[in-house]
Amino acid sequence: MPHTVSKDKIRHPDRIIWAIAGPAILSNTSTSLVGLVDTWAIGHLPEAAMLAGLAAAAYVVSLIFWSFGFLRMGTTGLIAQAYGAKAMQRLVRILFRSLVLGIVIGLMVVAVKGPLATGALSLLGVAGRTESAAQIYLDIRLWGAPLVLMRFAVIGMLIALQRTVIALYLELFLNLLNAALTILLVVGLDMGVAGAATGSLIAETLAGLAAISVALFMFRPRLAVRVMAQRAFWRLASFGALLAINFYIFIRTVALIGAFGLFTAISAHFGPLTLAANHVLLTFVTLISLGLDAMAYAAEALVGEAVGAKSRTNIRYWSKRTGLWALVMSVGYALAFFVFGRDLIAVFTDIPAVREAAEPVLIWMQLLPLFAVWSYQFDGIFIGATRGRDMMATMVIALLVFAGLLVLLTPDYGNNGLWVAFLGFFAARGIGLAARYPALEKSV
Repeated sequence: MPHTVSKDKIRHPDRIIWAIAGPAILSNTSTSLVGLVDTWAIGHLPEAAMLAGLAAAAYVVSLIFWSFGFLRMGTTGLIAQAYGAKAMQRLVRILFRSLVLGIVIGLMVVAVKGPLATGALSLLGVAGRTESAAQIYLDIRLWGAPLVLMRFAVIGMLIALQRTVIALYLELFLNLLNAALTILLVVGLDMGVAGAATGSLIAETLAGLAAISVALFMFRPRLAVRVMAQRAFWRLASFGALLAINFYIFIRTVALIGAFGLFTAISAHFGPLTLAANHVLLTFVTLISLGLDAMAYAAEALVGEAVGAKSRTNIRYWSKRTGLWALVMSVGYALAFFVFGRDLIAVFTDIPAVREAAEPVLIWMQLLPLFAVWSYQFDGIFIGATRGRDMMATMVIALLVFAGLLVLLTPDYGNNGLWVAFLGFFAARGIGLAARYPALEKSV
């Protein structure tokens, strides 16, 4: 296997990176519409409690679905390594085991969706009309769990194989359909929160079926059947091994969602108006993710391929090259938020009180890209290398840093203290993973 970057990739490294990241940015842009369109539609209703309820429900959806984000991230790293090692049979087994896990976990979520929603909202401390709106949204949206989780696995495979154009088409289908349905059901038919949830459910169900069709087409149904017909494919030990590899990513994801949960819970403690304002500002995080996540995807695919090929030189090369582009993008985001920040707030809500609550803390959101860039980029590198233990340890430490900053800052500085602590959380993640990077290289 080669131990240096191929001649073609030396001549055109940025073309290789942007062939992955470019479609991923467009894909992420359409993906963000699930939350952004819901926020826009509900944010223009006359009652702030509806927007606060959507904020709480959106967090719970993230808590439940992205707790199993290893079905995307773990699949990407493992398949990228199999691709780099040219191990096609292993690649197909990983994908279809991940799909089977997606079905099983998704059905478990549906079976207990009522208690899950009630317990999560109770932990967030929401009540009254805010809680009622959130319950309505969750009761509808969570029916789509099995196909959502299966779509995660397919997207992970497409990123690993550097086929992000196909992922783009899938996400465009999902999110343009969701946008149309949300506008129709919320604005046109005045269904409120129930309309936003129904639109997302229909769109996610159809997109999940489309993703499964893509997987079958890419590997031919006959090959999939042949792999899944093997007795070894169904051994519980094999699924257990897959789960074991992803266990650290699971804990890491739970800790990440826990940090956003702390953020949302403290926002709710400050009152429905602050919760609604911070939810609008968190849409800026979604915008940041459009670019920084896409560049991290490029790192996942290229570093994972290099790990599979056992090329330490390639790992370092692609880590530096994608990191440079990520830094450029983070500066661009910071400048854009300084110039257009207030205009973006106005786009997402026309409730005067929510705008007035958001603008005093906008400065921290404007600085966030510069604090967050390395947490995104090193996540991509470590996912590609399937270094889940390092990711878990770093995330847990960052969560503890976040909690400590909250104790120190929020009593005296309120929502400003909350946002400063949030920046500290992102910075701690990036610094922690950077410290572990030399060990990653040495392990190959």
